[in-house]
Amino acid sequence: MPGCSDAQTKTCAVTDGENIVLQTRVQTRSSRLALGQSENGRLKLRLTAPPVDGQANQQAIKLLSKAFGTAPSRIRIIRGEMGRNKTFEISGATKIPPEIEANSGQKTFKQG
Repeated sequence: MPGCSDAQTKTCAVTDGENIVLQTRVQTRSSRLALGQSENGRLKLRLTAPPVDGQANQQAIKLLSKAFGTAPSRIRIIRGEMGRNKTFEISGATKIPPEIEANSGQKTFKQG
């Protein structure tokens, strides 16, 4: 089941009230574009773009922009630009995607 946290994993999203820091694991060249399940405390991003010339990073930012209801310019990669494990900083989110909530109904995102 989708979600960022369970009894064995750590939280994938932390907020300070203004910004959200989101830990992700990117799967490129996927058959579909979607937010996926949590894997070792990281939200899986399924991307159709290849990891060439920043195409996957651009697609990840667009996916997160739509999911969090904010402009792509308000999302930046703060760690892992060239790797599969990426950390994003999201500003001005107007909504929280259901994949960020634990199956128990508790928010996985914690105040930092």
